[in-house]
Amino acid sequence: MASFSFANRADDPFGGGLPLAVLALLLTLVGFFPSFANPAELDAWHLVHGIAATGWIGLVIVQALLIRSRLFRAHRLLGWSSLALFAVLIVTSLKLVLIMLSGASGMPFAMACLLGFSDLATMPLFVFLYAVALLQRRDRHVHSRLVSGTLLVGMLPAAGRIFAFRIPVFGGLAGALHPTYLLVLTVIAVAIIIDRRRGKLRWPYPLMFIWFAAVYAALFPISGSQWFENFARSLVAMESGPFEEKN
Repeated sequence: MASFSFANRADDPFGGGLPLAVLALLLTLVGFFPSFANPAELDAWHLVHGIAATGWIGLVIVQALLIRSRLFRAHRLLGWSSLALFAVLIVTSLKLVLIMLSGASGMPFAMACLLGFSDLATMPLFVFLYAVALLQRRDRHVHSRLVSGTLLVGMLPAAGRIFAFRIPVFGGLAGALHPTYLLVLTVIAVAIIIDRRRGKLRWPYPLMFIWFAAVYAALFPISGSQWFENFARSLVAMESGPFEEKN
């Protein structure tokens, strides 16, 4: 894990970045407040995923502080320990997508496909950013920005819930996806502008912008297509048997 690229200090080689981590934490707390308030109402998969996702944000914040304090050995040890948390996040994320697509959550199938495509299309980005961050850990600038990107992936469901359930004007989850993706793209654009002005622009943020923009452009056309619906049914059938669609 590493620090971030939103600069707090001009001489910080990692660019600071705690504002991005704090933003991710605030969005998570506000978006999933009912779950935090009543954890006993969650099933085991949702509970473990929520703990892991919140723990990921906390881990990144701690890692950023360790770097700012020049506690490099502690940073490395804690960074390698993130492998276990990463594995939990991937397994639980996939399981929650399958639960959603299966109809077990009570969500209509069309909506489940919409959200499922969003998750499945951004999850590979999360894996890629984390894997390359480990490989590029000696390049502090690239490493820190790659780790920053993992938080952006996690912002999508949190921001989506805020726009859907706390700002009625967007008309529910489907309408909330537009401001959700635009928010993430704006955050990345700001990061790119700050890095460019400081002469520290590296490839991770532009790549993230292109990835999120491509997913957003494809979100509604692909998630509503017949082939993706068939693909979703196949995933559910492979994992849990016959598919039962919820209308």
